Amino acid sequence: MDAATLTTLVKELNTANGEGKTDEVVRILKKLKTEVEPSEDLLRSSKAGVAIGKLRSSTTSSISALAKEIVKSWRDKIEESKKKRKRDDGDVKKEDGAAKRVKAEGSSTAPSPSAASPIPSASASTPDITKTESKPSPSAAGTTAVSGKEAVRESSPRQPLSTIDASRTTPRTAKSDGVDKSLRADNTDGAHDPVRDKCVVMIYDALAGDSTAQNKILIERAVGIEMDAHKATNYSTGNDYRAKMRSLFLNLKDKGNPALRNEIVLGYITTEKVANMSKEEMASESVRALNEKIASDNLFKAKAVGETQAETDAFKCGRCQQRKCTYYQMQTRSADEPMTTFVTCTNCNNRWKFS
Repeated sequence: MDAATLTTLVKELNTANGEGKTDEVVRILKKLKTEVEPSEDLLRSSKAGVAIGKLRSSTTSSISALAKEIVKSWRDKIEESKKKRKRDDGDVKKEDGAAKRVKAEGSSTAPSPSAASPIPSASASTPDITKTESKPSPSAAGTTAVSGKEAVRESSPRQPLSTIDASRTTPRTAKSDGVDKSLRADNTDGAHDPVRDKCVVMIYDALAGDSTAQNKILIERAVGIEMDAHKATNYSTGNDYRAKMRSLFLNLKDKGNPALRNEIVLGYITTEKVANMSKEEMASESVRALNEKIASDNLFKAKAVGETQAETDAFKCGRCQQRKCTYYQMQTRSADEPMTTFVTCTNCNNRWKFS
């Protein structure tokens, strides 16, 4: 079923529900259940998810049960579709990586695995990093020979947390490492800006908290990230720069995101890339999964764009005798006839209409 047809059915569903036509609502729901192949774009454009999501609280048991069944079925199908896309993307990336490795190995100019290692030379003195450098995976080496550091991040699994000490209880800082007084931003004119210097220390602290890397490597990364962030904000230390540095600091020091720190220290992500990453790109995998779940739930919980309803005490409910009602008006007959008023009791959910 295409978006236009589904949108028309949703409008018919809302109208039938507003007029209290239970049989018509059930008929449309059954049609939607059997004929709609749900997708996020289709449900958003037609507002079907929102319309049916609201019917789950209907006082008519047949309607609420059917609406709940449809919402559950659609949500499961959308989640399965997402998982399938992720699996397919992973397979494609693996195939691309294998093809590039074959091409690199067959070329007379292809570098050796040791030469293709993406680990910066500055990290050679760190035991954990040296170990990683001496035994790079064939996938990482071949891919780097073709596309560089960014290709490694995109086409191979995240590297083991070789620079992260998860058992550390006391965070490392620039002060505990004895470098807080000497840490300076990379300023071409030779002058020291206290704001930029302080930001370099912040980034160092964020990277060093649970790291086993040497001071020299952490200093290099912190200075590079600050310099690229300064460049990205037009060489200013105003509000935009400070907001950017706060965002970087908070995301980099997140205890639930050690993989990001590990890849930055190892050099798999360049300092320029880090400085220009959004908070969504820096988010940990658990946060990304939570955001996806919230987005999926919002398909059914968001308020629909429909008739504007006003609250009033001008009507009295015939069922509970309360004057807590909402109402809206719609032209359901010819233009020269008065509009029909639809009233809903907010206390017992009783609905009635009159013109």
